[in-house]
Amino acid sequence: MDNDLYNLNLDYLLVAKGMIAAGDAYKAQFYLGLPTEAIEVLRNMSIKQLKALAGSDYLKFSPRINPSHWREFIEIQTFATDSPEHRAKELLSILAQDGAS
Repeated sequence: MDNDLYNLNLDYLLVAKGMIAAGDAYKAQFYLGLPTEAIEVLRNMSIKQLKALAGSDYLKFSPRINPSHWREFIEIQTFATDSPEHRAKELLSILAQDGAS
């Protein structure tokens, strides 16, 4: 089993259980995409059980970003913003603002 996958699963399950325990089951359903049936199951699971569940060879949840969301994100992000020239201009702009204060 991949340790990163285990940690990802466990973090997801712990966040879900924490939201449910805090009385935010609806938030857990909306933010995490939990099905209604999972709420009571997670509410009653121990940490030991969550760790066992996290230890499988596949992701326990599925990302909700569809291909059109990925395309939209990529179109918004321009590679120029990562260029050294852009970062230098940004830094000079910040320094100029600080100097004017």
